[in-house]
Amino acid sequence: MQSHILKTNEFESLLLHKAVGSWVWDTNGKKYLDCESGMWCVNLGHNHPKTVEAIKDQADKIWHRNKMFLTPATLEAAERLLNFLPNDYDKITFLNSGSEAMEFSISFAKKVTKREKVLSLQDSYLGAYGQSKESSFTSSKQSKLKIRYPICDKTDCDCLEKHKESIDFIFKTNKDEIACFVLEPIMVSGGIFKPCASFIQYICEKTKNVGGLVVIDEVTTGFGRTGKKFGYEIFEITPDVIVLGKALGNGYPVSAVITQSQFETKCSSSELYYAQSHQLDPLGAAIVNSVIDVFAEEKILENIQSKINLLDSFFRSLTHPCIKEVRSFGMIFAIQIKSSSNMTTEEIIYTIKNKLLQEGIIIGYSTQKELIRLLPPLTIKEEEIKILKKKMLKVLSSI
Repeated sequence: MQSHILKTNEFESLLLHKAVGSWVWDTNGKKYLDCESGMWCVNLGHNHPKTVEAIKDQADKIWHRNKMFLTPATLEAAERLLNFLPNDYDKITFLNSGSEAMEFSISFAKKVTKREKVLSLQDSYLGAYGQSKESSFTSSKQSKLKIRYPICDKTDCDCLEKHKESIDFIFKTNKDEIACFVLEPIMVSGGIFKPCASFIQYICEKTKNVGGLVVIDEVTTGFGRTGKKFGYEIFEITPDVIVLGKALGNGYPVSAVITQSQFETKCSSSELYYAQSHQLDPLGAAIVNSVIDVFAEEKILENIQSKINLLDSFFRSLTHPCIKEVRSFGMIFAIQIKSSSNMTTEEIIYTIKNKLLQEGIIIGYSTQKELIRLLPPLTIKEEEIKILKKKMLKVLSSI
């Protein structure tokens, strides 16, 4: 049956048909611990009962409408999400995917500033198409305005001093053309790295000083993934535009672009016009409301740190000839792999991935970045962490 599916990426042969919490089941009844949270989306676990209830309740009322109309669910989600943010924002729109929201946010920044250039960090991943892709490492025609990404793992890092001259040069030569600086707080697809706070604070300050906007891509890092409510809090900055996705719908395709009315007023109605079939749909809004409910009721932030500590200490304790380095930020973990005398790095990565899958563990990987990756649900239980640890040790000992 897979022969009918356009092969946009590689697919495993097993078929999934059920999911609950941290687990998914294949059609043969075998269950797997999902340490990738789907596509980094189900921070609250698969098929959370509160979200299932919200879907059923909203589906009995209305789940789609014409663009001319709004619904109570959408207005409620807008108000609650704005109140959920650490800073003061008063404008929002709901879209479908993170890539769509990033594309919208960059276009919005260009219309607000009447400028065209987008500044980003080298090796960022900011979206799958259009302007956001051009600012990402996956593009064949990348934007020229890129700041070298500092690889920093020290609290007393001097990366700002190392890169200050090149940063100043970019702003000096492009000060009247920069529309925005676009940042993902943790570079996840790019290898799982985090720059130091002073480095980011300096770029954000320079951006605002020349009249550009600071756009934060929280598609992956939002809703507790970093151990904080939102990733930008790590840097103690105030963004002008925030983009949410993935965990916002806990697996359902809904995203959001959040900003302030002071920027909306700089656009004419024709400039601001944007209408997509499922923009602001009530079903997605109802799910957003349920996610906010669960986040508060289950005290996700209060309970996550002990799990972060358990996983972080375990991964950093791993000793194996194929492990080069371990990096982690909140509930984002990378194990950098190196080749051995008889296996290439790629062979080792596929061997670990395949053997863990046989053991009932789903992980992520990147042969390009030479790592295996884990972003488990924030609701993963301690007994599930014990299962992961046992299976990981078993697989590594067999290589």
